[in-house]
Amino acid sequence: MPTRTFLAQVRAAAIASTLGVSAFAAVQPTATIDKPKQRTLTEGGCRILSDNSTFSGIWGPSALPMLALTIGPGSAMADAMHANKAKYAGPGRYTNEIIAVYLGKNALEDSYGGLGTVVIAPDGHSGTFDLNDHKASGHFDCGVAPSRP
Repeated sequence: MPTRTFLAQVRAAAIASTLGVSAFAAVQPTATIDKPKQRTLTEGGCRILSDNSTFSGIWGPSALPMLALTIGPGSAMADAMHANKAKYAGPGRYTNEIIAVYLGKNALEDSYGGLGTVVIAPDGHSGTFDLNDHKASGHFDCGVAPSRP
């Protein structure tokens, strides 16, 4: 006869399956700044914007995230910064994308930003970033691959 624990696990998996959720825990969204200072944050995530061609990732409070990056033409600053405006096409290497790293208490203190390279891993939800001037770099995980709207 099955144990209560086993039955509870089967019941939880059935409920999760019905709701369209994996019975296994998803990876927690995480960003790690490796350079200039080691910092890790487990708050944030990624999405595909409504234009269906721009990837956006933000980790930390929306007012001043520790890490923010965009890939694609949908960034409000793409033209002004002369960023790459090629459409996001899934896993791969993207150059001259907008990256911002804020390690201080405000946007003027200990901040690093500009254009850089973002690599999205084959899993579609993790990757690396490095500013073109190499002053800031690190890695991230969205938790799950962002879905298209």
